[in-house]
Amino acid sequence: MKDHIGTEKVVHGQQWGALHNGYFADSTIARPLLNAAIDVLTHSPADVVVDLGGGTGFLLSQLAAYDICHALKLKNVDCSEEQLAVTDAAGIAPVHKSLEDFKRSDVAAAGQRLFLIMRSVLHYVGETGLRPLLRHLRAQTKEGEFFVHQTASFDNEDDAACLNALYHYMHTSKCYPLTNELTQALTDSGWRVTNTMAAPTLLLTSDDLALRYALDATALAHIRDKMAKEFGAKNRVFRLTPSGFHACLPYRIFTCVASLSSLDNPFIVV
Repeated sequence: MKDHIGTEKVVHGQQWGALHNGYFADSTIARPLLNAAIDVLTHSPADVVVDLGGGTGFLLSQLAAYDICHALKLKNVDCSEEQLAVTDAAGIAPVHKSLEDFKRSDVAAAGQRLFLIMRSVLHYVGETGLRPLLRHLRAQTKEGEFFVHQTASFDNEDDAACLNALYHYMHTSKCYPLTNELTQALTDSGWRVTNTMAAPTLLLTSDDLALRYALDATALAHIRDKMAKEFGAKNRVFRLTPSGFHACLPYRIFTCVASLSSLDNPFIVV
């Protein structure tokens, strides 16, 4: 995962909370994901909650306020030292690891039950990296343990093509899947999807994207022109503004449970 961060480190640390109009540090925006997590923890108790790619630890700090989480160990796994450095909420243990290298033993002792949470991370590994990462995460869990994640995905192929083109033109390897493709990838990787629901859409402005991906005015103008030519000045997920553009990134929350036993599933390593 570390190889995919690239220029984004410029917005890591203290700046992260203000990026994208504060989307990733807004408790109201995070509430649907938190509620999904609490619902699982209420009915399927765990010992350790692990935020995969948890950045500054914001989600865990919000979960810590719930009574049901007071006795849980909270582990924030991220490959960015700059993000982990501002994890200052009491009781949250930072774990400096990429998700590809993450192991169950990094966060849990023998016999402890895991609960995995993740927000806006899977797209970092690109189209070819999605299934290997999902299989790797499944290999760190035991049957019946849960993985609740909020991931950007599209119900419409044209919308997916539009946003994936935008990220390609910004010279990133990120890729946003179709919702049905992501669901199938989860299933094929040993995860049973028990519920999905919509989460708040992220508004992307060309100014924020320029900062995040080190795009100068010339690069932005070139991207703006190419997107307008290929997808029009205005559609469901992309539109021109007087001096730039806006794009919309839809999210869904997936509640998943590790299915099959280690004897039946060739992906599992315990």
